[in-house]
Amino acid sequence: MSANQPDFQKAQVGVIVILAAVYILQIATPLRLSTDTVVLLSSAESAARGGGLLYQGHPTQYPPGYPTLIAALMRLGIAHVWLIVGISVGSILLGLAAARFFLLQEFFSDDSSLITICIVSLLSFVTIKYTVIPLTDPLFFGVAMCSLAVMSSAASQFTWRKLALSVALILISISIRKIGVTLIPALLWIVVARPEVRRITNHLSFRAKVAIGAVAAFAASIVVWLFFTASMMRRFALIDNASAALGGRTLADSVLTILAFHFRELGEISINLPFPALRPTMQDLLPFVGAAAFLLVLGGLFSRRRRLGVVDIFFMSYSAVILVWPFYDPRFWLPVLPFLVAYVGLSIQYCVQKGISTHVFEVWAFGFAIMGLPVLASSTILSFSNSSFGDKYYVDRYHATYCAAGYCARGSDSTDAVDPDALRLLQAFK
Repeated sequence: MSANQPDFQKAQVGVIVILAAVYILQIATPLRLSTDTVVLLSSAESAARGGGLLYQGHPTQYPPGYPTLIAALMRLGIAHVWLIVGISVGSILLGLAAARFFLLQEFFSDDSSLITICIVSLLSFVTIKYTVIPLTDPLFFGVAMCSLAVMSSAASQFTWRKLALSVALILISISIRKIGVTLIPALLWIVVARPEVRRITNHLSFRAKVAIGAVAAFAASIVVWLFFTASMMRRFALIDNASAALGGRTLADSVLTILAFHFRELGEISINLPFPALRPTMQDLLPFVGAAAFLLVLGGLFSRRRRLGVVDIFFMSYSAVILVWPFYDPRFWLPVLPFLVAYVGLSIQYCVQKGISTHVFEVWAFGFAIMGLPVLASSTILSFSNSSFGDKYYVDRYHATYCAAGYCARGSDSTDAVDPDALRLLQAFK
């Protein structure tokens, strides 16, 4: 280790502490609304009154975990915005701490690389934006990372207690988001990868191995089918901003369209700028940027082919579902954001070994931070804007609603109608 390395790590830790403190400041924000937030909090209100998890009198497609938690806070009389956002912020910080634990065991030998992954994750506009909005993603991230940490520990030193805790955390993850089922293959991997199991399988005949593989594939298909049907995939409609349907497209066109949108998400994450902030020319290039980033991710994943672990299995399972999921939103990648950075880091290590200058990647990292810092600063300013919050919040569709709730410095000139459900939430959650 060079003489400057300890000083560099101290500087990194200082950056992490500052970023964590700024994230904690976000709990001062008024309630930030989104379409999903209105449904989740409304169903929590309904449950708190004893009416079940209903929105406008009907069941929702969301799992019960998050709204049940909010309903419990409401019954205790402590469902304040600062606490709800604090749970999300705490989940992100806890998840990154857990990720550092198992990534240090499985991916990198030096702590500096892990701290860099945490910094990049905290400076991503995806993390900044969606941590402050009451949604399921931050809480799922925290629980899923803790689950992977326990499974990683169980893989290296198996105990039944660790296995039971892993199962419990997976069930909690599924109750928060249905895609928690992608943790199940990682759990099964703990059993399959054990030396005694490998010794047994090595003595099995080819037919027996094929039969076991067929059973495993059938079981996986059942899990996928349950996930798709529970998530109302029969419609197979692609929603982007307002809406864009896949109806009438061929299967090949649908697949290419879905991949283009997910590569666009990865492109936004790679340059750390959301789609609306870019010029039209750059918007057209985003899917290609995302595809290039995904190739780097695959390169890092390929480099681990001889030492696959629970993290790799979860990432492959999660990514497989996301890549066929016919909806667009960069926040879909939030639960695996540290892994995206880690796999790119492994590819970067390989490229450097082959003689490619590290300056190329240093410029990217610097640019990523330059883009993330203003987003974090503007989010913090927005959190303390209070009476003028509605004038600055990016969701135009709720501008009239915020003004009706007293969050505008001037009257609303919006032609949009006030959303009665959103207005009730703004008045109920302070």
